Amino acid sequence: MHEQVANKLSVQFADIGAQEVKNIPTPVHAYMVAMRREDATYTMPQAKKAVGKAAPAPNWMWPLVVGIVSIVAIGVGGFLYFTELETAKAPAVAASTPSPSPTATAAPSPTPTMAANAPVPMPAQGAMAAAKTAPMPSPFAATGGKFPADMVPFINERVRGYLASEYSAAGDYKAFALNIGGFTGSALDQPNEEAARNMALEQCQKRADAAQSPRRCELYAVGNNIVYTHGKPPMPPQPWVRHDSMTERAFASKDFPIVRDPAKVRIENLFVPAAKSRTVALGPGGQYFMVLGASSVDEAARRSLESCGAIAGVACMIVAVDDNFVVPIPSLLKVTGFFHAASNASIVADARDEVVRKLGDAMGWNAVAVGTAGRPGLGLKSADEQTAVNSALAECARRDSACHVIAIGPFTVGPTN
Repeated sequence: MHEQVANKLSVQFADIGAQEVKNIPTPVHAYMVAMRREDATYTMPQAKKAVGKAAPAPNWMWPLVVGIVSIVAIGVGGFLYFTELETAKAPAVAASTPSPSPTATAAPSPTPTMAANAPVPMPAQGAMAAAKTAPMPSPFAATGGKFPADMVPFINERVRGYLASEYSAAGDYKAFALNIGGFTGSALDQPNEEAARNMALEQCQKRADAAQSPRRCELYAVGNNIVYTHGKPPMPPQPWVRHDSMTERAFASKDFPIVRDPAKVRIENLFVPAAKSRTVALGPGGQYFMVLGASSVDEAARRSLESCGAIAGVACMIVAVDDNFVVPIPSLLKVTGFFHAASNASIVADARDEVVRKLGDAMGWNAVAVGTAGRPGLGLKSADEQTAVNSALAECARRDSACHVIAIGPFTVGPTN
């Protein structure tokens, strides 16, 4: 049996030598399966002491014993062989990255995640790890043999440079793994595809675990073929950051919108003292993601938006860059979510396009108010929050009744109590 399955299954075998077995007259050379521990090492079973020779069995028993042993060996070997085939054919479920939901839930418990610059992945070497389930290759294949490094999300520019050069030029048996936090692993010039997959995943997961990242690593590419099943994360339109001296102010964790108090403490402890360039991206349901110590603001913004978008399932926005808030943060009313005039049900349908057009690229403080009939009033390009609110209420009152403010800057707002 060992000769039949040794090169077909990704498991370790321990040679326990010749063993005396009951009812078989001559010693049998035997092997045992070495089980994989949690730390990826293997237990090597000790050989059992040889059993004493039993009294000779009656001659009529030998054909029966040989027949039973043969049937069991064939059955077990067949089971292992076909189990391996089915495992290889079955499409794998993605690791633990949450599938993006079509809509953001209202104020869920946020899942705070922080990623520092992930190290440049070096080719993994050493013994092959135990087989891990991986996504089946997607129909996408790189054209011309060049790996599409610019498409890879979550990673910094140094890793993209590595993928575009060393990884792209390497031989066929290679793989690249990543997680939402930007941690990566790669394996080049391996003896077979399975070894490349296993090494890339193991290297990535070790790095993620060392940084206490809550996200599992997944295969992104095998060879030059992308096998990542989640696609590109949702992203907002550019520019991702717009500086406006009328609304930009010093960052204060206590004023960070939407997120709960434990998240504000985490942001204070991690984001405030971190090296530049650093950004925080925020999702409409309180999801957020920080990138710290990036090579540039553009890189930090891209990575935090990609990771936040993958967690939230919808496009996020950059709220803070280095030491400043870069969007208007309301203080007069409580922030409740993101404001999208084109789909806001509080505004009467035939007025939404006008609101979208007027807000457009309006800088400064902007506010939107509506009355009982949904007729909007706008306060645009104001120097401060209170002026924008007053202007929006005054315009709404000329067109509607019982007016109240529904948006300030990019956020929907409600009563503070």
